[in-house]
Amino acid sequence: MEDFIPLPKRIVLTGFMGTGKSCVGKLLADKLGYTFIDTDQIICEKSGLRVADYFAQHGEATFRALESQVLQEALAQEGVVVAVGGGAILSAHNRRLIQKLSQPILLTASVASILQRLAHDTGRPLLKGDDKEGQIQALLQKRAPLYFKIEAQIHTDDLSISEVVEKILKILSQNPNCHYVELGTRRYPIYFEHDALPNLSRKLRQHFSGKKIIILTNSTVGKIYLKTIATALTKHFEVAVIKIPDGERYKNLNTVSKIYAQLVKLKADRQSLLLALGGGVVGDIAGFVAGTYLRGIPFVQVPTTLLAQVDSSVGGKTGVDLASGKNLVGVFHQPKLVFIDTLFLKTLPKRELLAGMAEVIKYGAIRDEGLFARVEALAESILQGEYELLKTIVRRSCEIKADIVEQDEFETTGLRSLLNFGHTVGHAVETVTGYRRYLHGEAIAMGMVFAAKKSLRLGFCHAQEIERLERLLKIFNLPTELPKLPLPKLKRTLLADKKRVSSFINFVYLRKVGEAFVQKTKVESIFGN
Repeated sequence: MEDFIPLPKRIVLTGFMGTGKSCVGKLLADKLGYTFIDTDQIICEKSGLRVADYFAQHGEATFRALESQVLQEALAQEGVVVAVGGGAILSAHNRRLIQKLSQPILLTASVASILQRLAHDTGRPLLKGDDKEGQIQALLQKRAPLYFKIEAQIHTDDLSISEVVEKILKILSQNPNCHYVELGTRRYPIYFEHDALPNLSRKLRQHFSGKKIIILTNSTVGKIYLKTIATALTKHFEVAVIKIPDGERYKNLNTVSKIYAQLVKLKADRQSLLLALGGGVVGDIAGFVAGTYLRGIPFVQVPTTLLAQVDSSVGGKTGVDLASGKNLVGVFHQPKLVFIDTLFLKTLPKRELLAGMAEVIKYGAIRDEGLFARVEALAESILQGEYELLKTIVRRSCEIKADIVEQDEFETTGLRSLLNFGHTVGHAVETVTGYRRYLHGEAIAMGMVFAAKKSLRLGFCHAQEIERLERLLKIFNLPTELPKLPLPKLKRTLLADKKRVSSFINFVYLRKVGEAFVQKTKVESIFGN
């Protein structure tokens, strides 16, 4: 049974000037029967001055102090929608107030849209002179790391005021810690947590009525988390454990055969649940085993790497590798639930965390420029270890994948092929190097830049889009150039790619950051012009 989500008593709309906070706030308050408060308007009423004039006469510091006072008074009330000035977020005191007392929602817009909306607005004290575009870009660059720490955000370009309000109402009705993959009778939840492993047992009891759980993990993850999780689960379930070696090179039918033998020994039946505790390799193997043992048993994904959390744990694609290529044997088998806890990332080796960012960047590149911009803004904070910021990034990545999977679960329409941006060439690099030289995300990073540059050569995108992609990948220390590998071997690997049909392959090209498309391409031409 899904939890009832009560409406927040206070909603704060924040974001840069020109993103629509006041217009949206008025309509949202009207829809909810709340009181609308515009902090800039209150300041004008209190001082008898326009904001620009108050700045001119009293200075920005005095204005910010009064702004904080007005915000505090607004948040002392209930049943309010509060629109705050674009610079209110600069104050740590304001940020704490907003986070503690309200549901904050960030409205964003492109620089071009902001310029258009403010073309005839002369009351903006921080925009002076002719170079308004440069001033907006400088202010956005300064504020973006603070703006993008707000979880709920809506990009308002190309949306009417009522459409933005509808999106806000949808956000308010959702469980902030859960998103459902809508597949009819096979509908399942993805839970997003931080430091909440004790919740796993309760979630399993909600969605699984059996008594036996078999944990599949590897030697590395097992040392850190197995005891904690197994101990918690034994209070309500009969628990057994199967361990496999760590590494992509063990993702094969030999490992699968050994797991089958252990399941038989454990007397696992169709009421037994297989729990994947680990990264993408563990999750892929567990899903394949669960989909084929006894013609299908239930399984759950508990991904412990960033790459698995944002990508492989969602969508039901499972598989193992053959010597000739990656994931050539597999089945579609959806989990009963996915339990994501970003606390796992605290113990993840730095190189693996950075490799996982490649898949996050992929989602921004193919589908959501807003996600891409959020990663750009928060990159330094993430690199400094603020992993709780990844919860929102992980969720958005999963939402994008869930949306695509819901429309094309079995890869019949071609939409799901978008998820392979960078993967065709990346998989070839992994195969030729024996899965030993590069982590999956590192290979995908190279593949994405390769695909983007090919898009440029074919006239599909502009050079600045590739520069932006390369720049972000390099911030996370991800490779952007293919290694020197024998071209014949790479071509032979592409001919064995599971996505190949005859002499063609569905290759993903970039149109711009946030938009990609799939086009049938001759395999022979992938490494040509």
